[in-house]
Parts: sequence; C-alpha cells; structure tokens
Amino acid sequence: MANTWTALGQGIAFAAGKNMLAILNGGTRVLRVRRIGLINAQTAAVTGVLCLGEVRIYTGAGLSGHTTVTPVPHDSSNSALDTVTIGTAGTPTGSSSVLRRYIWSSDEAAVGTGTWDEWECLVPLGLVWDAGYGDQNVQPLVLRQNEMLCIYNTTGAAGLVDIWIEFTDEAS
Repeated sequence: MANTWTALGQGIAFAAGKNMLAILNGGTRVLRVRRIGLINAQTAAVTGVLCLGEVRIYTGAGLSGHTTVTPVPHDSSNSALDTVTIGTAGTPTGSSSVLRRYIWSSDEAAVGTGTWDEWECLVPLGLVWDAGYGDQNVQPLVLRQNEMLCIYNTTGAAGLVDIWIEFTDEAS
C-alpha cells in the first residue's frame, strides 16, 4: 500500500485570481491525488459572494511566495516528503490546464436554514475531485516531477474556506 497524506489549508481567504492551495512535486516521486475537498469555514457573518474555482494541473511548474502547509501522514512511519511543496497563496508558474470548474458560496453557514452555505459544511458535498471510489480502472490525478495541482479561485472575494488534498506517494 502506498503512503497516504492529507494536506489541509485552514481558514484560506478567498481572493480573485488566487492560488487557494497547491501541491508541487519537485522531485522524482510519483504523487497520486485521490480527493480534493472544500469545507465552508466561515464562522462570522460575512456578505458572501459566488466564487468560481478551478482544479488546475501545471507542467514545468513552480510556486513562490506561498504560505507552507505541512501534510499529515495517515501512518506515522511514512517516508518524508522532502521534495514536495504545498502552500496557499503564492504565485504558480508553468503551463496550466483546467480539469474542473466549480461554483462555491462564500457566505457563512447558519444553524437550521439548510441553504447552499450549510450544505457546503458536509464533507461528501464539498468534494471537488474524488478518484477514490473504488474503480481501479480510473486513474487518480498523477503528478510527476515539476508538475503541480492547484485549487485556483478566479472570481469572488469574501469569506474563508478550508481545503484538503488527499494523496499518495511512491518513491521512484
């Protein structure tokens, strides 16, 4: 079984044209992204807006000026991820392709109203990518050397969100 990790960016502020969370493979490992999820983390009242997000993959990638996120291993004996960079904000570089676009409401959740903002607090409904549903014929997103996956916000700027990426790694 491959080593599995979860990278969690907490309380990420929405901003138009922003890298919300990125994972860059700077070495010879092979990273396989299994799941990506967003959770509405807005805990105070905010005038929310609709944000258009994208799951992007980059080749010839780089990431600078970011805030580092340390991934958590699912098993404490997993090998170190010394060539993997994970971060929020910062500037992604390289050639990008959009794999998926999604709409996200950045308004705060309220108890008992059952609107879009509350549904975003439920983990299964916050998935924006899921390759872990059991069909071994479906490839996860694969990141080879100098490739990066980025959750990117193209429009909208209000509120906070938690974003998590679950991935496996293999030394090559």
